[in-house]
Amino acid sequence: MSEYLTTELGKLGVDDEAIVEYCVGLLEDTSMDDEEKHEAIVGYLEATESEQDFTQVVNRALELVAGDKAQRELDALEQAQQALRGALEKEREELLRDAQEAKPVAAGRQLTAEERRQRERVLKAYDVGAPEIVEGANGESEIVYREHTGDEQVLERNTNAQI
Repeated sequence: MSEYLTTELGKLGVDDEAIVEYCVGLLEDTSMDDEEKHEAIVGYLEATESEQDFTQVVNRALELVAGDKAQRELDALEQAQQALRGALEKEREELLRDAQEAKPVAAGRQLTAEERRQRERVLKAYDVGAPEIVEGANGESEIVYREHTGDEQVLERNTNAQI
């Protein structure tokens, strides 16, 4: 952008680098809108070099600044999108790794509601005793059965041979 302004102002007879730098500074100023920048730059250049018309040069310079700004915003947006994609991919990999690590920890498969009811019926029929569901140190629920001492009769005696 600075090269463009230096070249174009040089063609119009303005060879002073201080003037060019001042104009570039005004173009890059974010506190003014484009119309204010245009008036300030054209007014300054006409005051220093009264015989030239600088309107076209300043208009083109403002277009270049706007294009540069749009390109920088587009680049920043693309960088943010790439960073987001990278973060999402990293999170996905971590979730997959955590899922792979969690698989060996799970003991057996989860029982369906029907399987749990059937299991409870069998346990009740044989009076094995009510199992306790205890939460382990790792946060998983475990089923703990009551220990039999041998004094208890778990099953009825088989009297089929006596008939």
